[in-house]
Amino acid sequence: MGRKRKIENTDLPLGLYSRPLRGQTRYFYRNSRGKDAYFPVGFKLSDIKQSVIDFNKENRNSTVSLKHRVDNYNVRVYKVWPKIKQNLDEENEGKSKSTLETFERDSARFVAFFADYYTKEIKLEDINKYLDEYHADASFNVRNRKIHFLRTVFAEFTDLSYMERNYANDKKIKKKSKKAKSRTPIRISKYALMMMADKAEPFLKTAIMLSLQTCHAVNEIVNLKYSDCHYFSSPKLYCTETETYLEPSEDTPQEFLVHGMMWISREKNQHTTASRVEIPITNEMMITIEESAQDLGEAFVKGREPSCSYIVHRKKRYHKVNYSGDFNHPWQLKPSYLSKEFSKLRDSLQLYLGIEDRRERPGFHGVRSLAIYLHDKQAGDEEITMNRAAHSDLGMTQHYKEGHEKFKRVPPSTITL
Repeated sequence: MGRKRKIENTDLPLGLYSRPLRGQTRYFYRNSRGKDAYFPVGFKLSDIKQSVIDFNKENRNSTVSLKHRVDNYNVRVYKVWPKIKQNLDEENEGKSKSTLETFERDSARFVAFFADYYTKEIKLEDINKYLDEYHADASFNVRNRKIHFLRTVFAEFTDLSYMERNYANDKKIKKKSKKAKSRTPIRISKYALMMMADKAEPFLKTAIMLSLQTCHAVNEIVNLKYSDCHYFSSPKLYCTETETYLEPSEDTPQEFLVHGMMWISREKNQHTTASRVEIPITNEMMITIEESAQDLGEAFVKGREPSCSYIVHRKKRYHKVNYSGDFNHPWQLKPSYLSKEFSKLRDSLQLYLGIEDRRERPGFHGVRSLAIYLHDKQAGDEEITMNRAAHSDLGMTQHYKEGHEKFKRVPPSTITL
């Protein structure tokens, strides 16, 4: 039992004390751990008392304290988070680097917000506060992903008995309106891309041309290496009937020649067989690869890797600038940087300025969409295009093809009366 209070402190609420300090009476609050916090000079005593009373109701309530002591599984989030995080990390093994980075950012936000919450007292209103705090202006798509993140995390809490109910499951997943769904996506035109490729810096032109020829997205393009290209001893001609490569004749057009194979592993669906694709290196691709090596100031030699192993690179004046620990070479590029530079070039050429929202204007990913459309038109076989783009189903390939034709072409037909 603690000692009795001094007479001058008997009318003060629990934890509030006073003492003379530098010629003034100062009031301070002593918490349950014995740490003192002084109130600023000039505060009214009545206001100090009321604030302490309110604080004690919330934080030094014996009934609440007893309830938490009785239930060993109703603890503050920060105490069990290491165990929860470890389990979640084990579940995330094998996922793509970008997915793991996003998960780490979400985890940091989660802990910052919920750290002092008692696990069994987290309700739907707390989840709404969290979403409003960090994702108030997010799109439906992003907000829905964050809800799925919370569902995953709280499912782990529930599984370990730290929560009796996963309130994140009560959070509604919002769907796009029918109007938004029916709106045709804005696609970049072949003419606009020609303009951009003509004005682009070497690194950006290389990226555009590779994406156009391979049908792949920015994550794959920035990670393409010269060593991913495997060349024939001499250019070959592809025979569609036998699906083999034959020796070309002297009069074979250059555009039909194949110099080798480019191996691409798509990060997004890396666990499916569709993610690994072997793309023939056509004459146009060969020119792009050779020009990329020449940008390094080196002569291109098949089978020999230049000083920078990445086909898409940007020579910087200062090598250490923007050098990331994730990089293997100072001239390597981040996907976000490539996308940003593409958008800057698009706007500098005054393309699609009629679209006020910059996010609605075609970005680098639009090159992949245009490539899929053009390759499909040329091949006349959706399955070939699907395999080239490393899609797992035709539905996704068809989605990428949408919006490139303003009018649907139909065969001639006549009705006579």
